[in-house]
Amino acid sequence: QCGYCTPGQIMSAVCLIAEGRANSEEDICEFMSGNLCRCGAYPNIRAAIREVTTEGS
Repeated sequence: QCGYCTPGQIMSAVCLIAEGRANSEEDICEFMSGNLCRCGAYPNIRAAIREVTTEGS
């Protein structure tokens, strides 16, 4: 199953960052909550979003 959710995760993350909603861990969790990941990569996905948002600062 791994990789099945990747397109949706990327699209949601790009939107989250573009709209400036990645202000906190709670915001990221809430915005990304509609994407289901069967392999449980949520911590890594959130870490990637945080990494991208801190690189732009």
